[in-house]
Amino acid sequence: MHSSIIEAGESTPLIEEWIEFQSQGRCLVLGDADQVAPLLAHLSSLNLTVCCSGLDLEASDNLTITDATPEQLSGWLGAFKAMINGQQYAFDLVLDMSQSPMIQTQVAPLGYFAPRDDKQALAEALQQLPDLIGIFDKPKYFNYKASICAHSRRGVSGCDLCQQACPAEAIQSAGEQIEVNPSLCQGCGSCTAVCPSGAISYAVPTLDSSLERCRNMLKAYAELEDRPAQLLIHDLLNGEKLVAAVADQLGGNVVSFSIEEIGALGMPFWLAAIAYGAGSVTVLDAMSHSDHDWQTLQQQTGFANTLLDAMGYQDMRVHWLQTRKPQALSEHFRQLAATNMISEKAQFAGLDDKRRVMSLSLNHLHDQAPQSVEVVDLPRGAPFGEIVVDKQACTLCMSCVSVCPAGAVLDGVDKPQLNFVEEQCIQCGMCETACPESAISLTPRYLFDHNARRSKRVLHEEAIFHCISCGKPFATQKMIDTITERLKDHHMFQGAALERLKMCEDCRVKAMF
Repeated sequence: MHSSIIEAGESTPLIEEWIEFQSQGRCLVLGDADQVAPLLAHLSSLNLTVCCSGLDLEASDNLTITDATPEQLSGWLGAFKAMINGQQYAFDLVLDMSQSPMIQTQVAPLGYFAPRDDKQALAEALQQLPDLIGIFDKPKYFNYKASICAHSRRGVSGCDLCQQACPAEAIQSAGEQIEVNPSLCQGCGSCTAVCPSGAISYAVPTLDSSLERCRNMLKAYAELEDRPAQLLIHDLLNGEKLVAAVADQLGGNVVSFSIEEIGALGMPFWLAAIAYGAGSVTVLDAMSHSDHDWQTLQQQTGFANTLLDAMGYQDMRVHWLQTRKPQALSEHFRQLAATNMISEKAQFAGLDDKRRVMSLSLNHLHDQAPQSVEVVDLPRGAPFGEIVVDKQACTLCMSCVSVCPAGAVLDGVDKPQLNFVEEQCIQCGMCETACPESAISLTPRYLFDHNARRSKRVLHEEAIFHCISCGKPFATQKMIDTITERLKDHHMFQGAALERLKMCEDCRVKAMF
């Protein structure tokens, strides 16, 4: 890759907050005697507590032995808590030699080692553990904006995609919000990829800084080459080594974009890259982390390609390549079909707002699309779409309006109307859950007409019902009809009592007293 392109992409992420870990070397060791005994000499610099029966060793100042098995274990580097024989003990490190580890998250907490039968993993653990004494820090990888989070509203459960996606199980429900434990979070980025609203976003680097890097690199490339650039996204571990190994075999049209974690970049970045002039995007999973499956990120590539295909950009795709083999990487680009690129490159600046970036990118791509398309259906789980209202069932109770976290579902202010703005809808499903009449269903799709997407449209409206006593408008005809029909046979709503339901709140009180 030409030096001018590399220089255009040089950037140092701004780290605004650090997470500190303090370890005194208190290490809990779990496992069978024949597994544990040979390892203790390697850990002699640590203050060990060994939970193991049948261990033929004497306790010492830095070695405590018990045949009890912890009932519970949780925590992270410098802050592990173990419940042993009903008492809670604090540890800084854990070496768990059990075949069924006590902590079974997909991504283990820092300071927790569970190698099982993996000899290499055990060797790495024995090498690292003695060095994990002191003060350590890591960046806080995420930002969270609770005001646009669609997790819950008014007791109605909504989106939990980030919880499902987090391999470290660092995200928990906290009432109407989520709570991310920064000590457990290891920055894989899966949560930011699936978050439909952008409430949780990647912080190191932020989306806007990554977009500016990409835009500058593609600008520098365009000054040197007429061919479409093939953007290659890779991590700084195995990915960096893999790219370096085949650098001389990759064509001059391959622009490599390095990032600490490939999960930091999702659909907003990929679509923007193509809008900026990339002919294709390849995300390289070089398997730097054996505990990451990146399923959520791969799902996002499917959403992106569905949108691109609908506009006729069949050869301008987002590719997912999983390999550790240099020859597989070079072969991927050799076999990549010759791509086109858009005639007029997007000029919008990088923004730290995923939905705004996707909207700008798709607007630009649609304006130059090879084929005309108004709408494309998307798989369930996509962050775009509309809601469909059964007008026969809807009573305009406005439960859906009260829980919508994105401002997509709106009332008619002084009219009995249910309105909808598709641009705002994130398909969280809270309106569907909150509807007492089961009158709402979700339809994931993308409406390409920007004006139509942003415009408020009426989903349902009803005739106004006026108080039978004073004539004041206070409900809809259907709501009153539904209530009276349901209560007409109830013993408490006979005769005048049923008629009072047709009065406004003031007249109802007067009629009763």
